[in-house]
Amino acid sequence: MKAFLWIPFVILLATSQTPIDQNTYRIAQSFESSGEYERAAALYESLYKKDSLNYVYFDALRRVYIQLKEIDKAIDLSYRRLRRAPFDFALQTSIGGLYSTAGDTVKADSVWNFVLSSAKKNSMIYRTVANEQANNRLFTKAIATYLKGRRDLGDPNAFANDLAYLYTFMMDYKNATREYIRLLEQNDQQFDFIKSRIISFAEQDQGLASALEVITDALNDKETIPLLRLKMWLLMEDNRYADAFTVAEKIERTINSGGREIFQFANQAFGEREYGIAAKAYTFAVQSGLSMQFIPQAKMGYARCIEELSGLTDTAVAHLKGNALSLLDIHPSFSAAIALFDSIAAQYPYTSVRADAMYRVGLIQYTRLFDLDAAMQTFNALLSIAPAGPMVPTVLSSVGNIFIDQGKLDKAGTTFIKMKESRFASQDQKTTAEFMLAKIQFYEGNFDSALVLLKPLTENLKADESNDALLLQYFITENSVLFREALKQYAHAQLLAQQRKASEAVQMFSTIVSTYPSAPLADDALMKKAEYSIQLHLYDTALVAYQQVLNQYTHSIDKDKTQFKIGELYQFFIGDKQQAIKAYEAILEKYPYSLYADESRKRIRMLRGDAL
Repeated sequence: MKAFLWIPFVILLATSQTPIDQNTYRIAQSFESSGEYERAAALYESLYKKDSLNYVYFDALRRVYIQLKEIDKAIDLSYRRLRRAPFDFALQTSIGGLYSTAGDTVKADSVWNFVLSSAKKNSMIYRTVANEQANNRLFTKAIATYLKGRRDLGDPNAFANDLAYLYTFMMDYKNATREYIRLLEQNDQQFDFIKSRIISFAEQDQGLASALEVITDALNDKETIPLLRLKMWLLMEDNRYADAFTVAEKIERTINSGGREIFQFANQAFGEREYGIAAKAYTFAVQSGLSMQFIPQAKMGYARCIEELSGLTDTAVAHLKGNALSLLDIHPSFSAAIALFDSIAAQYPYTSVRADAMYRVGLIQYTRLFDLDAAMQTFNALLSIAPAGPMVPTVLSSVGNIFIDQGKLDKAGTTFIKMKESRFASQDQKTTAEFMLAKIQFYEGNFDSALVLLKPLTENLKADESNDALLLQYFITENSVLFREALKQYAHAQLLAQQRKASEAVQMFSTIVSTYPSAPLADDALMKKAEYSIQLHLYDTALVAYQQVLNQYTHSIDKDKTQFKIGELYQFFIGDKQQAIKAYEAILEKYPYSLYADESRKRIRMLRGDAL
């Protein structure tokens, strides 16, 4: 809980201290910080007796009395101080807090009511009393004090932030939202601050629903742009992007920002993978007179949406029909996406936009359609145009991987060397190229050469590839001495898998396990066999492989991971909810300290339909 601290508004008396007093005070502080309150109290008492006007001594002594539960002494001490400063409302308020701590609520209320009766429209007095009440966990009274102050001051917006915080703590999210709306109405520059406060409870279903209800009611009374933006944001938090898009359209039509407002919304929707809504928003942004400097980005964004929608499964596409997908002017397909990118490239020749568009075409041809020749042709054309300069390392990375997929490992190596030596290459890209050169040596069975190339990567722990390099280095070292032939076959199977020859890879992994069952890499081969069997929809084969790891390789360090994979296989591919639950439960039973334990608990609750 956030601490509600009252601040004593007094003038600290500057009194001279002797070196002995200073030393005594430091010793007392040391006793207090170590929890030896009785010894601290004795020293503070001696100092206070010598100089009762010193506020520092008074405050320290009162503090340790409270720690010692000697509340009567703290109250008596405070009253003695109050006789010298009868108008110190902070001190009076703290006496009420002491009575509350002692359990005497009648006297506490009496003191606080007396302080408030003399407030004379001083907002600081209301805040001081409310903070003291909150410090004593009397949140309802603190809220009542703020509301009384609001009435007495005649200011309906007074203490809005303080009340919002208290309402949030009391889980009264509707009233909390109402107070934040008051703040927003006073100053729309506080929008980001208010978002940061609302998000603290909007992450809960009840909080999000309450906030949306209150904001919708407020908009029915008076429609303002800040409130519309707040509602749009909350709708996105609730994953209601179609409704959020409707609000974004209203904002754009109201303020006529030249499409910038809806363009920003489109980017947000794209970032959240709401591609259907984002596509419609990009189109609307262009139609709303978007500035020429943003139009290429909007067109690229629309084309990227079509690309992503084209990659959806049939089930996902069916789910979108009648919703976001029906908003589009074009049926999503990779050929449609390529046509859009080609059109953009033609519209913006000799620019970086053309280079970006051509790169997306090549990437679709390579990663989506696996048309290696077409992709290579596109990438080669891209490398020949001047604006591609900064993209050269990225393009060369794809070209190198295409050569690997084509089985042209020598050309792949040459390409990654070019990538590493490119003047446009960042340090991360150079590291990626170095790691790929090591992998090529691994694929070719040149394990000593691979280890030489991996060594500098494993020594640079800041590099993105350092962890992968360490794993590959260990894997080679563990298997290359006694099971070198098995390692060669494993490397070749991995190459087949990268080349999307999953069936051949599965067959080779099976051969490795049957031929070299005692090799350290045998359980790894089984895990890979299962992984690529799933790609081939051979779920029974994958399940047998996973079970073989658990039953035959009892010393495998991947047993918890294997058990988790079994759960995923049942949950996402076989569709057997009960078996998935059993698999996840086995992790909690057998591997309670596994990194997969927390996620397993979440999935069990989700599969059972429990509240998360």
